[in-house]
Amino acid sequence: MTLLKDLENNKGAVSSALGKLLAEKVLKGNNEILKEAIQLVSCENKNVRAGAAKIIEKVAEKKPELVAPSLKKLLPSLCSPEPQTRWMIINAFGLTAKLNPLVAVKAFDKAKEFLSQNSGTCLWDRTICYLGYLGALSTRQAREVFPVLEKALKNIPNQSKTVLDGFIRMADVLDEAMKKKALSYANEYSNSAKSSVKSSAKKLAKKLK
Repeated sequence: MTLLKDLENNKGAVSSALGKLLAEKVLKGNNEILKEAIQLVSCENKNVRAGAAKIIEKVAEKKPELVAPSLKKLLPSLCSPEPQTRWMIINAFGLTAKLNPLVAVKAFDKAKEFLSQNSGTCLWDRTICYLGYLGALSTRQAREVFPVLEKALKNIPNQSKTVLDGFIRMADVLDEAMKKKALSYANEYSNSAKSSVKSSAKKLAKKLK
């Protein structure tokens, strides 16, 4: 694999920059890089896993249709030891959920696990993003996701904006009971001292009216 050597010695910001560069090549038509990244995200080398995950995440942001068919292959990487690989892959699951819902939902239990642990800000954030995308798939799915996001709102207060954004994403499929609860949260956070939280709360309120 041509990617293996490139990714082995890359760490931190350098690895992230390389991942973004390689993702751009995929977006310009080099699908072989993506195929290799999907295989390498389960590599024994931490640097390789994280670098491959960055490629996958960045491609999913711009062209989720390229990543969606491979979600099943990516499931094992949600158990990677390092949080950065897990947060990039759970984010990719969210970004592609609409295109491959049957497999995207298989990350739901892992998402609940991540939120119940001291996973760190980035993994919490991307996990909540994933849940917002998952809940937006249908009213039935929203009923599964909504209480998980409510719990996160209570237990991880520094992620309140991301949770509110998740409710915004799900707004069109919420039933009346969930809408009532979501509106109460919008009102509660509309006076937040954090401008970003206040802004999301107001957007949610507007979306639900």
